[in-house]
Amino acid sequence: MGYKNKELLANWANNIDKVAELTKHSTTRTAKKSRLNELLNTVSSGKIVGAKERKELNGKKVILTSNSKANPVIAFLECLGSPTQLPAFLKMFYPEMLQREDYQQACEIATSNILKMPSGRCSGASKAVKSLFIPINKYDPWRDDKKLMADVWQAVNLIAANQVTGHQLSKEPGRGIYVTKDLIMDMLEHPEKATKTKIANVLVLMRVAGVIHLAQPDELTDAGFKLTQFNNGSKLVKSHHVYILGDFNAADWNLVAANFNLNLNTPTSKEMLIQLFGQEVARDYFPDLSGGIGKTEINFFMNLKAQKGYTNEPVMTAKAAADTISSLASIKDRASRQWVDQICNVKPVEMEKMSKSEAKRLGYLIGGYKDIKPAEKLIVPTTASALRLCLEKLAGKNEQLVKELKARIK
Repeated sequence: MGYKNKELLANWANNIDKVAELTKHSTTRTAKKSRLNELLNTVSSGKIVGAKERKELNGKKVILTSNSKANPVIAFLECLGSPTQLPAFLKMFYPEMLQREDYQQACEIATSNILKMPSGRCSGASKAVKSLFIPINKYDPWRDDKKLMADVWQAVNLIAANQVTGHQLSKEPGRGIYVTKDLIMDMLEHPEKATKTKIANVLVLMRVAGVIHLAQPDELTDAGFKLTQFNNGSKLVKSHHVYILGDFNAADWNLVAANFNLNLNTPTSKEMLIQLFGQEVARDYFPDLSGGIGKTEINFFMNLKAQKGYTNEPVMTAKAAADTISSLASIKDRASRQWVDQICNVKPVEMEKMSKSEAKRLGYLIGGYKDIKPAEKLIVPTTASALRLCLEKLAGKNEQLVKELKARIK
């Protein structure tokens, strides 16, 4: 986006007087602000970046340019250049915000991680990273989820730079972050495309990769440890909001790409993480997860897949699958439908839930399912073999469908 003051802010050290005029404010109003987003919501952030600003119904400001709106933090950092400029800039123009001891390290780590995030086709990125963050083309069925993965990763790093004042949370400077879905929503570049469910699922996948992990007691300072528990009435309750921020390139993204389909509407069950990491790791690093599919339900689908073989015919209706899960696990209908979605999210199962019309459009042989209601969903195999059979059926018929199916073959 175009901001009138971008060049001025990028070279602020040589334009102290002009920038001081832009940032003129009442210290009484800003002295108690602890986060960058709180500061920019209080001062004239539109005046600072050189654009119009508006307050939304939730009381938060947005920056307006060319019939679009931007997060003030994102807009400000775009003008400033990077989070590494924040400590010196804030010390110069907002000295009333007392910076935490490891703030400079946090900004450096955030900048490094954001720069390592691949963009475009990025030939240097690994296959796993591309499958999670980079849309193949405009027909990629996981295009929106991949964009959200990248947006949340940037937001997680900006959380580290957003917390200006306060205490160092982890023993390794700059790595301790306090993460909630609301804080992430405040840091997203495109919050209108996110839901709290999707954000929660992105965070789990990032924890699976190890790019962030739940802070362990021996990693925390006293201030960080105090944030891992809080009083709920007269009862002391564990809090699962303090994380350790890792390095993008050091994460094992293949653990995610090899085990889960990128469906951010679907949560990951603790049982899957137990199978992936073992009981002890799942207990210590994922204590906040509970419920969801277990071994019995997964085995039922795996056995069903083995019986059916690799065809491009539906396995069963989604209702039949939910009824089976309900019977196996003795759970209610609503929960069983959610569990079916979870099962389809596990890569070794290689199945997907879709409407009859969508399955027919993609080349699946409807066969005995012609008479089911149009709104009823089917469970179809998504193995490479099944998708290639669909491609053969669609060959020469519809270029867009062929591209879409090729995007699904990994």
